[in-house]
Amino acid sequence: MIFSRREPGGDGAASAPAGGDPDQVAAAFTSGPTVFQLLATARTRRMGLGYRAETGEEEAFSWSGDRTATQAAGPLAYASAADPLPLSETEAALVCWAAAGPNGTVLADIPVQGALAGMLHRRGRTVPSSSGDLGVDLFVIDDSGVAIYRPQPDPPLPVEIRGPDDYGKILDWYREGRIRVLDHRPDVAWPGTPEGTHNVRPMGAGQYNLNRPGSTWLVPVGDVGLEWFNQLLVSYEWSGFYLQDPDTGDPAGCEEWIRPGFLEVGFPIPAFDELALLLHTGQVGCMVQNIRLACEALGLGAWTTGSYADDFLLGAYPEISPGLGFTFRERDPATNPTATATCTGLPGVFEPVVVPSPRFPDAASAVRYVRSLRDGAGGALDAHGGPWRPEVADEIRAHPRAHLSDWAEEAAIATVEHIVAKHGCCPAYVNPVRAKLSVQVHHVDTAFYRRYFVPDGGADGLTPAIEDHVATWHPGQPDPGATAGDGGPA
Repeated sequence: MIFSRREPGGDGAASAPAGGDPDQVAAAFTSGPTVFQLLATARTRRMGLGYRAETGEEEAFSWSGDRTATQAAGPLAYASAADPLPLSETEAALVCWAAAGPNGTVLADIPVQGALAGMLHRRGRTVPSSSGDLGVDLFVIDDSGVAIYRPQPDPPLPVEIRGPDDYGKILDWYREGRIRVLDHRPDVAWPGTPEGTHNVRPMGAGQYNLNRPGSTWLVPVGDVGLEWFNQLLVSYEWSGFYLQDPDTGDPAGCEEWIRPGFLEVGFPIPAFDELALLLHTGQVGCMVQNIRLACEALGLGAWTTGSYADDFLLGAYPEISPGLGFTFRERDPATNPTATATCTGLPGVFEPVVVPSPRFPDAASAVRYVRSLRDGAGGALDAHGGPWRPEVADEIRAHPRAHLSDWAEEAAIATVEHIVAKHGCCPAYVNPVRAKLSVQVHHVDTAFYRRYFVPDGGADGLTPAIEDHVATWHPGQPDPGATAGDGGPA
């Protein structure tokens, strides 16, 4: 993925509401339940202030081109009597940092003989990433529009948050480390209500409250292509298997290197593509869980959702909805093995590693770019800084097995050329950009849970952090949940 940097106050910086509270940030670090207590009470809590469910009433929002949507009446009929309450700057900053914030320098405690050469970056985040690829970005969707949360301290400190003097970084990173993508919420195409029993909803049946005013929708967007290319290089260097054409069983362009000590065992291309996707989902899962735990600690609702077509959200079908505005490559149906949509990203902001694309027109440009990351600024083997003692770092960088071999690069290029020639692009069996699992964060409408759920034993899901949230995090404001009446449908 190509990273686009924005300096504080630059044109690319997303505007942030004023009012961040350093004391509240400090309280988030120094008080509250343990992680084990949070795990005990973590729940989804889908009903936020200003939301509705099963009322049978028609609605329209400006971001959907004033198209209407209706959720048929049902047993959980409810229309929140409260106005939407957006996250404060402090709340948003804390949740985003938990999801993907900087937390220092990775240890890179990988033996040279254990594939240290696969490590890409030394910048650490609150979540792990395969080979330190930083291949998943956090898209933040709220009433101000869409921004990418991408703070990158350079150089990173060994540990970024060591004590009270560092708590202010959380707010600084949120204010200065975002890149504006859209100045409005994305159109996720609320459908009308056609005649018949079914309604095609590209964003899923649960979309009714998705992207609502006041909500903050956090969408991890991953560069699966970066994962794919790096794993190909590392596999050729270390694992001894080669990519195999599933139709013929023949090597995928890498026949020259099939011999003892180089490439020895065939691995079908679709299975390798699935491996890259699995590595991506591992990173996303960690982000989602961190968001859930942060929200549980703060007393916020965290609605985890994946019941939508992520290529639709990204923008694969602009004739229906522009979504997030990503571009896609047209593919010949005759050579596209699984009817896979192929995303080429947002130019200059989020450019995945996919061939061919504007950034990577051929196999060599993509393979060499990914190989170069580990030696560039901030790379795992960057000569400046790093986690190792100086004498150890010198020994590591001088060791030949700390670097990828030229033959592995050549074999990888030949394999990618074979895949592109046959299928029109690489990766071929998976979309190089995915955004399938996300979390919508909101203030919980406590009246809904009091109305419909058993209060005894915590079955209603209302923890002290949720009950006291407005008083704790929005002092001086009336508690909407306490003044919402009986919570019945409007």
